[in-house]
Amino acid sequence: MAARLNHRLHGQTFVLLGERALFWEEAQLLVVADTHLGKADIFRKAGIPLPRGSTAADLDRLSQLLDYWTPKGLIFLGDLVHGDIEDPRYFIRQVSHWRDRHRGIQLLLATGNHDRRAENLLTAFRFDGIEAQWELAPFRFTHRPQQSVSGYGVAGHVHPAVKVVGQGRQRETLPCFCFGPKVALLPAFGGFTGTQIIRPSRDDRVFVVADESVLGLESPSAHSHTHGRKGV
Repeated sequence: MAARLNHRLHGQTFVLLGERALFWEEAQLLVVADTHLGKADIFRKAGIPLPRGSTAADLDRLSQLLDYWTPKGLIFLGDLVHGDIEDPRYFIRQVSHWRDRHRGIQLLLATGNHDRRAENLLTAFRFDGIEAQWELAPFRFTHRPQQSVSGYGVAGHVHPAVKVVGQGRQRETLPCFCFGPKVALLPAFGGFTGTQIIRPSRDDRVFVVADESVLGLESPSAHSHTHGRKGV
């Protein structure tokens, strides 16, 4: 398994995983954001030549995490499926076999904007619950970042990344976890997704994913030059 790093938050332990996922230790829950399954299929339908297999690869990565951590449940923070795909029957068979393998895991979905375009594909996951948000004290899990008095927010949607400048002046864009005072952003889990460079504040804790290792940036403003804005 990839390297990981523990982050304490509100008296709880979040294990930040190099696979761009999060494990909530006390609740025994695995959390992933923005898998965008089927995205490559949609691009192929538009005439862009891309190899097949990205959906199978992402489901296999999920299986490896579930087998290793044996969580009680898995929460998807939206944009699980990218949209209508080229061959829905094959997609549904893939997901059904995957779900059979993990039938004992509770599956929850916090719906994202892309999921609403592919509601017919979600049935194959046999979810235990689908809601716009999940409040599991002391946290509130959503797709889009939202501040709330009802709990510390944990969200996806942004596909956050920072541009890191090394000692040799080389620049690299790395996906990241970003923990703000009231909301955390998770990196996109899907293997066929882009990133959006964010501008962390001095109050944010940022952890980058590099070569499947999770590394903390003690001072984002000192170690990275970033552009864009958070939460769009």
